[in-house]
Amino acid sequence: MFKDAFAVAQAAPRTHRRIVTGHRDGASTVLSDERRAAYAFQTVEGFEQTYIWAAKGIAEADPDEVEHFLPQSALPAPAGSLVQIVTFPPSGAKRSTDPAAITEEYRARLPGLADTFERGGSMMHTTQTLDYGIVLDGELWLELDGGETARLQPGDIVVQQATRHGWRNKGTRPATIAFVMFSG
Repeated sequence: MFKDAFAVAQAAPRTHRRIVTGHRDGASTVLSDERRAAYAFQTVEGFEQTYIWAAKGIAEADPDEVEHFLPQSALPAPAGSLVQIVTFPPSGAKRSTDPAAITEEYRARLPGLADTFERGGSMMHTTQTLDYGIVLDGELWLELDGGETARLQPGDIVVQQATRHGWRNKGTRPATIAFVMFSG
């Protein structure tokens, strides 16, 4: 019984609590306090992505709009920022046998970012952003040119400066990383 309950819990997408502060009537206040469900990719078992926040510059968001927030791109707007949390499944995770279906889902869920992926399924890509990647759980490998890799564990932080890279989960369990991305 516990084994079945554990399997169901593992299959359910994670949620992440997001608290947004701002101003109402000149006073600071909590504008939104909600759980944001991760999007569970259908074509790659265990791959999840959650948009947390996106902003253009440092202007405060309209207090009446924060509950309905969903960015238009998985990359930050010019002079903007974006925060997202991604869970990478282990390399042996089940994948669709249809590469076109995987590409279609990536483009639908990760617009802008999916367009930076190199052809051939390597998942190597280059974004013209400054990214801070903070490993929350599990182990991840950052791959760079020439096959150079860096093994990352919880608490490790990557400062990604618009370099060609790919993320690999060579472990046996999911790995979760928070990305804070900035565009010039």
